Amino acid sequence: MAAADEIAARSLASRAYRLHKAAVRIDGGRYLDWTRYPYCVEILDDDCRETTIIKAAQAGLTIVCVLKAVEQACAEDLRGIGYFFPTHGETLDFSKARFGPMLEYNPGIWPSVKSEVDSAGLRQFGETFVYLRGAGQRGGGSNRSTSPIKSIPLDRIFFDEFDEMDPNRVDAAMHRLDGSTEPQTTKLSTPTLPGYGVDLDYQQSDQRHWYWQCQRCRHGTCLELEYPDCIAEPLGGEPYYLCRHCHEPLDRVEGVWHAHRPEVLDHRGYWISQLSTPTKTAADIIQASLEADRVGRHREFTNQTLGRPYAEVEDQITREQLEERQTEQPRPLSHPGPCCMGVDPGKPHWYEVRARVTENDFEQVARGQADSYEELARIAKRYNVTSGCMDQGYDPSAVSSFVRAHKGWWGCLYVNSKRTDPDWDAKNRVVKAGRDRVLDESHHEILSGRISFYAKDDGWEQFVAQMCNLKRTMIEDATTGGRTSRWVVTGGMKNDHLRHAGTYAYLSGTRVGMAKQSRRAYESARKAVRQPRPKSAMVL
Repeated sequence: MAAADEIAARSLASRAYRLHKAAVRIDGGRYLDWTRYPYCVEILDDDCRETTIIKAAQAGLTIVCVLKAVEQACAEDLRGIGYFFPTHGETLDFSKARFGPMLEYNPGIWPSVKSEVDSAGLRQFGETFVYLRGAGQRGGGSNRSTSPIKSIPLDRIFFDEFDEMDPNRVDAAMHRLDGSTEPQTTKLSTPTLPGYGVDLDYQQSDQRHWYWQCQRCRHGTCLELEYPDCIAEPLGGEPYYLCRHCHEPLDRVEGVWHAHRPEVLDHRGYWISQLSTPTKTAADIIQASLEADRVGRHREFTNQTLGRPYAEVEDQITREQLEERQTEQPRPLSHPGPCCMGVDPGKPHWYEVRARVTENDFEQVARGQADSYEELARIAKRYNVTSGCMDQGYDPSAVSSFVRAHKGWWGCLYVNSKRTDPDWDAKNRVVKAGRDRVLDESHHEILSGRISFYAKDDGWEQFVAQMCNLKRTMIEDATTGGRTSRWVVTGGMKNDHLRHAGTYAYLSGTRVGMAKQSRRAYESARKAVRQPRPKSAMVL
């Protein structure tokens, strides 16, 4: 059945059917055409408690979610609907350029809209308010006010470009659903990093993929899963999409969503890329890929065109990198020192101890967790720690007392915007360091092989998980348009304590001398090089 016929056969309860029959007009006054965007129909009609949408750029999903919000506001008795963008500026732009004009194009479709409540950030349909708000951009700091999203009772929430939002502000927005008896949440975004944002949420959903139906063999092909093998490039001809079964040209006319994890009942997940959008041909995709190769913008092509998460090798620590830097030496129970130590305080306190073995290289001699500051002090004494550094933001008073009671110790304050050298304040025993700068440097230390780790033990898997849980991504400033790198937590939980403990150890390592046993070996090697060679015997 063709897409238009399928829509026509739907009941009047279908939002897609109603808007199709009403000839709704959207961007620029053009009519909504489900035959061009058949993958949008089910998403518009879906009323699952939780929905996650991974999308490429310009896939038509934002307008579908806005239509869904308006339809819900008109047809249901709701306290409120929140539609969030990353920034206030994006919210205003969307409201003025797309949302407002859409209501003007369709004066008879939503008769319950109340013109007296008409602002860029607030609309009313019947008794339901639709709030358009900026949730807050990620990387903008944790001290920003959440007042724009406070005191708003909601039953439905839409997060548009979810990956670009501040996680703390998202959490604050989610609490607006606490009083709802039937809450619904929709997150849609172009993906960024593996295991982060919509990619992480999609992995927990029923993982729906769009299968185009071949008009010849009637089998389905998911272009997102088959790329790049789904594109044929005939000599002298125009590239085209292939059916993966009969290998004939694939017409993108009709299709169906298929859940790869049908056992998940309360979380819908949808994934669509520009491989399936009507505005992009196979030739367009090939050209975009070639351009990405030419200018080295693989991240943008993968995220924006293919709708896939992406991380460069240099933007993450991998298990393979850590295993390459392992030695066969077991963890020593003590060390003559001098050693340096980094601590990420909490419940428990996570720590790493290392020793300098050359002018530029270190070896890890201990790592793990301690239940108290007293236990940390005993560990530091056992390994003869003369330089230590720990996060002072978690428990300022306790950390300050510890560093003042132990010679060579410093509290560390991460400063988001600071990209200069660490500022060591000897009077207050505090070092201020740019968070992403020192994470960059400790990351490079691992990639360049300047740190080694002792042989695997019972805590190795835990160490790997926490070291690999941060990934570097690019964040664009909404005001200036400038792009900066930032390390973000992936995997859905803040399980990165040893990564930060290692970074604090890296900082304290800049203020520790070479370990005694390494210094002796180093001096012996230097003397051997300097010693004059004996004169050879004269041959008569």
